[in-house]
Amino acid sequence: MVSSVSNDIISDLNKTANARSGNSNANSSQGIQDRFLKLLMTQLQAQDPMNPMDNAEITSQMAQISTVTGMENMNQTMNMLLQSQFANQSMMAATLIGKDVMTDGDTLTLKGEGSTTGGAVELNAPADKVMVSVTDKDGNVVRQIAIEKPTTGINKFEWDGKDGNGEALPEGEYKFKVEASNGGTAVKATTLGFQNVNGVTWEQGIPMLMLGNGKTTSLAEIIQIV
Repeated sequence: MVSSVSNDIISDLNKTANARSGNSNANSSQGIQDRFLKLLMTQLQAQDPMNPMDNAEITSQMAQISTVTGMENMNQTMNMLLQSQFANQSMMAATLIGKDVMTDGDTLTLKGEGSTTGGAVELNAPADKVMVSVTDKDGNVVRQIAIEKPTTGINKFEWDGKDGNGEALPEGEYKFKVEASNGGTAVKATTLGFQNVNGVTWEQGIPMLMLGNGKTTSLAEIIQIV
């Protein structure tokens, strides 16, 4: 009798461990507990008084039932947390539409002749000289901008859209690169760009920001909101 009950319980445990959220209530931890109690009562009523059930085996079976219940409850809690996080990220992404954000990048966009734009440089160490070189689509340097009093961290700069001779350049996309040094020793510098958020899309369930340059980026990749 004990062996029969044990096999039934183990079979139910295996079914629950492999069950998916869409299964019927009969395969849930609550359903297994109900069947376990019914089988246990039947077994207790039919046991041989001279050869009673092993308390250790009953305790072991009840521990397995408790483990299954705990795992199911934990999975439900994790699913609720993930759904809440997804909702929060989606709301956060939606609030950024129309705003400018700073991300890794080396693009400067002039939206019209006479317009201005800007970018940023991140230094991982002190520097006494930081020079930004703006290039056109052919890679030609059209303007150089020195960042005054650079500091470790993020240093922003503005470009008035003019070349080195003070002539306004046509609208379009330009690139920029940076050289930084301290006492003649090179300092690592990372280029950062500003992009306007045009919308939100979802990739594999993750909200992604649609940027003005046609690219997408995740919330985790946003360095600063302007």
